[in-house]
Amino acid sequence: MAEGLALIIEDSQTQANIIGRMLADEDWVFVLAKTLDEALQVIVHKRPPLIFCDVFLGEENTLPQLSQIRDLALDATIAVMTAGSRKESIDETLDMARKANADYVLRKPFARKQIRAIVQSAEQDMSEGKRRRHALVIDDSQTVVTLTAQILSDHGFRVSTANSMEEALENTDIGHVDLVVSDIFMPGMGGLEGIKVIKTAWPRVKVVAMSAGLETRITPERATNAALRHGADAELKKPFKPIDLINLTVELMAA
Repeated sequence: MAEGLALIIEDSQTQANIIGRMLADEDWVFVLAKTLDEALQVIVHKRPPLIFCDVFLGEENTLPQLSQIRDLALDATIAVMTAGSRKESIDETLDMARKANADYVLRKPFARKQIRAIVQSAEQDMSEGKRRRHALVIDDSQTVVTLTAQILSDHGFRVSTANSMEEALENTDIGHVDLVVSDIFMPGMGGLEGIKVIKTAWPRVKVVAMSAGLETRITPERATNAALRHGADAELKKPFKPIDLINLTVELMAA
């Protein structure tokens, strides 16, 4: 695997140069492919650990070929780029990216800090010799989010966080998730309705529902049972010990 090499699949030299300058700031180099055929050749021969793929190459939509790119680059970090189009809504792009197991969806123009985050994720994957699983933690308590994210990160996950279900689902940067750990009772949509939406967005995702109950109106047992009926794969009662979460995660990921 070539360290520090990114493949940019983009028909605009100007756009590729802009991304290339951002990559250079992170001590990465890039190779440009202006067609999918060129891109597949680069993937086979150079094994780039990081791939940026524009949705439209001229009139050609690359989304139907994303699965082929993923099959050839199983351990690569893949970011799909789009400026939007009358032919393709961002929701359609995100849906196709998720089905192809792409890791990120970037709206053009994007910020340098977004590229830096993607590069850092790819570098950690390279250091571990594999593509890490991606966890999404959702809770309106920042303390719970921080502690849960740290536990999962310490055990090899790439972690995204959100303080509401709406924030989690509106994050178009996220293309692929393997595990969701979500509180049940939150303002707005909340966990129960959100779990159903998540299972639609990521059909193969494993969902852990967390609850401490809701004062005296409902017990934690009734709350988590309701979440299981809405599609959650497992329950976790608050407060929990780190080992409880890890053991549950190991069991779910092995299933």
